[in-house]
Amino acid sequence: MYLRSITATTLLSLAAAGCALDNEVAAPDQSTTSAALGHEPDTLVLPGTNFFPESIASTPSGTLFVSSITTGEIVRSPRESRTVETFVPAGVNIGTAGIAFDEARHVLWACAVDLTFATPTALRAFAAADGSLIASYTVPNGGVCGDLVIARGDVYITDTLLGLLFKLTTPACDDATGGTLALWSADPAFKGAGFLQINGIAFDGDRTFYTTNYSTGELLRVRINADGTAGAAALITTPRRFSSADGIRMAAPRSASLLVTENPGALSRVDITGATATITTLGTFDEPTSVIRAGRDLWVTEGQVLRLQGVEPSPLNLPFVVRRFTP
Repeated sequence: MYLRSITATTLLSLAAAGCALDNEVAAPDQSTTSAALGHEPDTLVLPGTNFFPESIASTPSGTLFVSSITTGEIVRSPRESRTVETFVPAGVNIGTAGIAFDEARHVLWACAVDLTFATPTALRAFAAADGSLIASYTVPNGGVCGDLVIARGDVYITDTLLGLLFKLTTPACDDATGGTLALWSADPAFKGAGFLQINGIAFDGDRTFYTTNYSTGELLRVRINADGTAGAAALITTPRRFSSADGIRMAAPRSASLLVTENPGALSRVDITGATATITTLGTFDEPTSVIRAGRDLWVTEGQVLRLQGVEPSPLNLPFVVRRFTP
């Protein structure tokens, strides 16, 4: 099986925590497999000549999922084999942006987008077992779901077009259906000059979100108040502005450190102290769009999105790949 069944111990843990198992902080399985012994491939080759990988997610056991912004396809790569196989076929989503694995609900959440804006954006849930669509929630007012994160049993998404944060709450924390997608924060700090606004989002496992503005290069922090409402967004001072910051993830559970991908090439670690942060470049990739940790390794999607946008005139580097990186 590409996914391990949820054990009785896991179920008890979920119940004790109110199902608030966050995808940012779940510890990877460290069982002894070929992957754990360091025999992972250096790259995962993605199908076709038009994939343009946008986001990447991982299960606690190390199965990877990768989304295509152009075809909508989502592929998976089981840890045991590291083959790449279709999870959601092309065309189910016109395009797919951010994705996140939800262990409590046993689904993969995905931002279904249309780059022509002819079809409304939707937050969708696909069954982990077979990739079937089991829930879909339209983003209000023509917004565009850029990325998402699971926090305290709820799903939060960035509206990268309008600069908003939405929250999806479902009646049962182990069920993706019957939920309500509602505006959570419209803080003016999320918006700036430029077409795209806040994009990547990460949750520290306690009560703090971090997000980046794609156009301005700003890093922001917003906390969950005791009553569940959004606190005021605060700008974090960085030594430089990010350049087209895309996917971001926590570098470690319950830390104040982030991993940030910038489309021109950099994968950086950002260490936050109070209202300021330092930036350390870990490596350079081919127009990276997202990053995820699986075990001791990072996997970076080389999305080549600047070539897709026509910003970078050089030819595509084919095939499209996800690259393994050990910091």
